[in-house]
Amino acid sequence: MPENPDKYHGDFQSGSEEETALIARNFALRLKPYDFVSVKGPLGAGKTMFISAAVSFFCGLNGKDTNVLSPTFSIMNSYDCGTAINHYDFYRLEGVKDLENIGFFDSIGKKAITIVEWPEKINCDYKRYVKGDYYSVDIKPGNRHKRHITIKKSVF
Repeated sequence: MPENPDKYHGDFQSGSEEETALIARNFALRLKPYDFVSVKGPLGAGKTMFISAAVSFFCGLNGKDTNVLSPTFSIMNSYDCGTAINHYDFYRLEGVKDLENIGFFDSIGKKAITIVEWPEKINCDYKRYVKGDYYSVDIKPGNRHKRHITIKKSVF
């Protein structure tokens, strides 16, 4: 666990799903409308679990109860947490044209938090479209439930 659990960016080591959820919840405290969160990691790294913990915690802060699911097949799930959160999974997409077809560029400019799994699947400079802060989360799995999580905030 980090020395300062309120820290919202840096390198974190997690030894369990509970620790990963705590890191995600502490990170979620910093999110606000127009922020963009890029979440990377191999299959099974814990991307959806991290996002689920962050979204559930954010919604809970706003008195909302929500069930966060992976949008692998639906491509996007939207959550009303007092602030809208749009959770995308680009795993099955192939190019910028797919982003246009699903309305991604229209939604990113609206007053919502945008979270994207597999952003590297599409060759796109997402930072060009972000009105808020841009965060990148990289999750690398270790043995069993161990994870190395790097959270960076881009300044541009």
